[in-house]
Amino acid sequence: MGTPKVMEKFAVGVDFGGTKISAGVVNLESGRLVGTAKKKTRQVQEQDDVIRRIITVVDDAINESGVDMRKIAGIGIGAAGMVNREKGILLAAVNIGANDVPLAEPLSRHYGLPCKLGNDVEVATIGEMAFGAGRDCKNFVCIFVGTGIGSGIVQNGTLVRGATGTAGEVGHITLYPDGKLCGCGAYGCLEAYASRTAVAKDILADLQRGHDSVIREKVDMTKGILRSKAIAQAVASGDEMVTGAVEQAARCMATGLVTVINFLNPQRIILGGGLVEAVNLYFDTAELYARRRCLKIPGRKIEIVRAELGDYAGIVGAAMLSRNGASK
Repeated sequence: MGTPKVMEKFAVGVDFGGTKISAGVVNLESGRLVGTAKKKTRQVQEQDDVIRRIITVVDDAINESGVDMRKIAGIGIGAAGMVNREKGILLAAVNIGANDVPLAEPLSRHYGLPCKLGNDVEVATIGEMAFGAGRDCKNFVCIFVGTGIGSGIVQNGTLVRGATGTAGEVGHITLYPDGKLCGCGAYGCLEAYASRTAVAKDILADLQRGHDSVIREKVDMTKGILRSKAIAQAVASGDEMVTGAVEQAARCMATGLVTVINFLNPQRIILGGGLVEAVNLYFDTAELYARRRCLKIPGRKIEIVRAELGDYAGIVGAAMLSRNGASK
């Protein structure tokens, strides 16, 4: 007799970010995605609109995967903001404009599946820990750079959430006490200087002052939207204005990395997110300056590497939440 075939188990992961909602059906044993979908995020959303948009993306991902619903163990959501994990509520999301929105319960009720909510970078960290750049490391920090900047902290193989469940808000380290206004309402935060949003604002300001750049054709000047891919193309073409903006942001990021290295002394820092993935100059500059500026002893051991799961880290990590005792 042959060996009985083990029934594959899947889960749906949802990455609810500042610019898009992505979902995927993930094989829980291998981390492999078998179906994905995405939709743009709307700013300042009503609760019903948020849920409808997430359901649309989840339905599309399930349909593309072809996986039988009976094989799907649960749903995990990573949201860009502060969350109440126990109640499944998105408490505050400055880059989305949605606050105090129940996410887990409505989705659990709609699909008849357990659903669990986490912070977006927290779940991306879980993904990298299980199947990416953190799978062989017990002490590391994941930092993702996109619309904002967030991080996940792993010590002794366990995700650290902090006393209020909000540990890892590295984007709100204060660089300059009287600096730029951040989306959180404070001044001088790392996020206001080193995120993709910050890079875009600097580039747009230069364009409005009349500086010439190949990126001008790629920018929606009315909405101020500038994607990582357009920034990467401008850097590759040798555009001095865009290159300068990226280098300045990366040097600011290096200051944030130095704070993490000197204070926490992790074995590894994993950098990810759209800007890091698309623009090599950002990663290379941040790593170079962080190594130059950090203390000598922790600097000898620190590994600064790229995330391995790319844009899918959040989806894979969110799906893994269902494996960690997701409940309605």
